[in-house]
Amino acid sequence: MKLAFNYVLKLKSLPRNPCHDVVFETPLSDFSAVTKSEPNLVANTFEHFKNANISLNIIDNLHVQCPPPWEEHNITVDISLKKQNKANTSEVVYQKEFFRIKEKFSNHYAVFTDGSKLEEKVAAAAYFPEHPDRSKATRLRDGASVFSAELEGIALALTEIKKLTKYHKNFVIYSDSLSALQAIASKNFKVIDIRRLYNLIRKFPPYVHISFVWIPAHVGIQGNENVDKLAKAALNRTSTSGKLICYSDLKPKINTYIKSVWQRDWDAEEANKLHEVLPNLGEDLHRRGEGAGRKLETAMCRLRVGHTWLTQSYLIKNEDQPFCYACDCLYTVRHILIECLDFQDTRKKYFSVTDLYRLFQEVNPSRIVGYLKDLGVYGNI
Repeated sequence: MKLAFNYVLKLKSLPRNPCHDVVFETPLSDFSAVTKSEPNLVANTFEHFKNANISLNIIDNLHVQCPPPWEEHNITVDISLKKQNKANTSEVVYQKEFFRIKEKFSNHYAVFTDGSKLEEKVAAAAYFPEHPDRSKATRLRDGASVFSAELEGIALALTEIKKLTKYHKNFVIYSDSLSALQAIASKNFKVIDIRRLYNLIRKFPPYVHISFVWIPAHVGIQGNENVDKLAKAALNRTSTSGKLICYSDLKPKINTYIKSVWQRDWDAEEANKLHEVLPNLGEDLHRRGEGAGRKLETAMCRLRVGHTWLTQSYLIKNEDQPFCYACDCLYTVRHILIECLDFQDTRKKYFSVTDLYRLFQEVNPSRIVGYLKDLGVYGNI
């Protein structure tokens, strides 16, 4: 399913691909399977897009001109503040470092950019401290990524900067998105918005120089705080910019949908021995004991799935399933670990949980193994 989702997304963004019209312009009825028993991959995938509430009409076109790799651009990227460890650096230190950088770019026209996301809402903004009336903000289509929002904020700044090139030669754009600035610095033209940014810069007069500087967010830098407020305010706008979004921005939503379908199918597997141990997909399956070796891990794996020599050897021996001599019920892993009344006193010495989920999530594996050794059955796991 995931491969089909990703293929359709990528193909939608490549209208010149020979397969594009075959998939998107052909009536779904023409994709009828050879036999009714065969699943119709194309029709099923489109149905999943509908169920996931994902529209293919909002996907951007990847066929955007890529700037020539040999072309020089009058830009620099400064991420020197990243050397500071934010967890161990006070706001005052960052503010002092910012003022040092600000002094370095004192002859530059400054702009602050930011992107913001709240649930599905996404917005971007560019703040001009010297001329606040030039500040711009926009709300992107729902589902866009924060990365795309940060790049859109930079695009807003560059679009407005182009109007100022008659009066200024040097500009500095402050952004709190390290990933966006690194993508700009590395000329990552696989990202469609990076191509667009460079195409914008190519239109600037040759005497214009633009510096990009990374600054940490929420450390009291006034320009950053102002642009953050602008972006957050734009989240409440009722209309969006209409800009299409990159197909990769929809992948998290697709992954969430696929996991929900997987979880639904997994919840239907109530007879599966592993379901009780792992009811929620994606959770850590079990605790690891300190210094756990291969033998212990193998035993724990067998216990979790409910297949041990002690309880399942009857299948190989072609015998009847064994019953507990004390309780007169089926001899299973669950019965041995938490149900058998004959083992109750021994069990209390090692753990007191009453269900398999809590047993494998909360109890140290070494205690479970100790319990089985005390019973004298560990060697038959």
